[in-house]
Amino acid sequence: MTQHKIEELTQILHQLEKEIRETKQSLQSINKSIDKYDKYAYVKVS
Repeated sequence: MTQHKIEELTQILHQLEKEIRETKQSLQSINKSIDKYDKYAYVKVS
């Protein structure tokens, strides 16, 4: 494998890592919103 190819793959991996981190943050944010909604839904029912 050439040095150029290794650098190219490294760039792709860094990009993937960044995208995964962003996706994870988005999912955590969505979970917090759902939890908040669930609390309100529970209060309304009881």
